[in-house]
Formats: sequence, C-alpha cells, structure tokens
Amino acid sequence: MTFPNQQILDRVTEGDEVAFTQLRSYFHVAAFKFCAVLLKDETEAENVINSVFNKIWNERLDLQTEGNFQSYLFSSLKDQIFGEMRKYSDPAARKQYLDRIQSFRAS
Repeated sequence: MTFPNQQILDRVTEGDEVAFTQLRSYFHVAAFKFCAVLLKDETEAENVINSVFNKIWNERLDLQTEGNFQSYLFSSLKDQIFGEMRKYSDPAARKQYLDRIQSFRAS
C-alpha cells in the first residue's frame, strides 16, 4: 500500500490533525523541491507550501479522497505559484516581486 493510503486521507477529512501532520510531513520534501525550483527562493517556497496545506486543511470536508492526492497537491502548488505571479502581471510590480525574492536569496 502506498502512502497516503485511503485511511489517512479519510482521517484528514474527518479532522484528524495527526493524520494531517503525517500527510504534510510525507510530502514536504518533494513539495519544497518543486516550489523552490519554480520560485528560486526557499522562503517563498515554504510560504506557498504553508498556504496550500492550510487551504487543504480548511477545505478538508470537500477533499475528494478517492483521487490521486499527490496530483492534487502538486497541481495546487503550481496554481498557487502561478497565481502569485499573475498578481504581478504589471512589469513594474513583477520586477518588485522578483527583486524581493532575489533579496531573500542574497541574505
């Protein structure tokens, strides 16, 4: 049986914080690598991961546990990253956002 198994996902939808912590811990390294590559910033990567997992927890009652959770998670991470970038579609705002990311990396 692969992780996360249906029992863990069902427990998350029922509000089991231990199961949620297990789920988050299991996917954290892969999610971090994915986000860090796209964002080129570790702090921003952690922010995106926290945001997506908070959303998963807050919307756990609507979580479809029969599907592929890993695909759902990584689609959510990608959507969150691109959503943040869309906020900065104005060239000046985008430059400011990228400069902010660069300043975090330099420190």
